[in-house]
Amino acid sequence: MTMAATAQEGQVRRSAPQQESGGGLPGAVAAEWSKLWGLRSTWLCLAVAVAATGGTALLGALAMEASDTVGDRVQANGLVSMSIMLSQFAMVAVASLIVTGEYATGAMRTTLTTVPRRGRMLLAKTAVLGVVSFVTGCLAGASTMAAGVAVFGDAMVFETAPVVHAVVGTGGYMAGVSLFTMGLGVLTRSTAGAITAAIGVLMALPTISTMIGNETVSAVVDRMPATAGLPLMTGIEDPYGWGVGTLWLAGWALLALAAGWALLARRDA
Repeated sequence: MTMAATAQEGQVRRSAPQQESGGGLPGAVAAEWSKLWGLRSTWLCLAVAVAATGGTALLGALAMEASDTVGDRVQANGLVSMSIMLSQFAMVAVASLIVTGEYATGAMRTTLTTVPRRGRMLLAKTAVLGVVSFVTGCLAGASTMAAGVAVFGDAMVFETAPVVHAVVGTGGYMAGVSLFTMGLGVLTRSTAGAITAAIGVLMALPTISTMIGNETVSAVVDRMPATAGLPLMTGIEDPYGWGVGTLWLAGWALLALAAGWALLARRDA
């Protein structure tokens, strides 16, 4: 082998890792960011999440005002837990489609060709969805305060802790639920399957638990995402505070994502 051939072979070997990286994690994040905002469904669902939260809060505030159940003081986060119950499923739809939409169209093959390291691809999707869902949740929480001011006026009290729970806490809850749903999407590869499973965990199981009244079932449901998010948004201490609630919510999200990655690494696109 000549010296020129040896040098050329070494150059090819050195350039191979650069070609494989495809821009690394920042490039993967940029690609996922562009794909997410390139879909009209993303804009629609995010707008619905914020508008539906604020609209529900407005209706709830009007009902409270009409029934004379409003005292002299209304905390800034007093409408959050009620207002987020249905609007959260707009974010659930976004979180599901970020993965299952690509499986439905076959675009996942292109994604994995561009970013062959599946863990990197999943991490990029997690980062993008986490930021978008957190900001959307913060806006949704702020919309409940705006609705409260429109109805209650000076009776609304803006103390630091309730405001932080209403805005940052709602953002954290939305992010946790969204990442949990994305993990379900990776597991099921089905939009309907992921959304149905998320609805079951977030709404059906707590409702069934209330109907049954069994202590063991209630103890389990108290540690599931929907209940774990309440301390974040309201600041309540029962059955635990917002710190423990954050850990439970993050744990569910990590569990779903880890399970999804384990299957993603072992099966074809």
